[in-house]
Amino acid sequence: MESTAILGLIGITFCICIFLAWYFTHKARHQERLMMIEKGMNPIEELNKESAVKSALFKLGIVIIGLSIGLAIIGILVEFHSLGRSNATPMSILGICGGAALVIANRLSSTKK
Repeated sequence: MESTAILGLIGITFCICIFLAWYFTHKARHQERLMMIEKGMNPIEELNKESAVKSALFKLGIVIIGLSIGLAIIGILVEFHSLGRSNATPMSILGICGGAALVIANRLSSTKK
């Protein structure tokens, strides 16, 4: 019974986080459009650049690949029972792989420009 309540709480927290992320990005885009209008720029032309969207999706794809590699490493370590008793080890592996993927994505996107 307690695990169901915990899972429900985690689900609600996740939904709230997703909503807040959407809200703040929407608010930031609106403020950016207002600043562009104040400067005399056309926000429709500036914000509809496909290269920005492709670059963001490219970075997101690399980060997802990095996290997947981290999960694969954790799965292999669990299978061979060499992970140990520490709960921090899987999180540190994911952090290292995710961080390395972010660095790689940043380097690759900067060389494309």
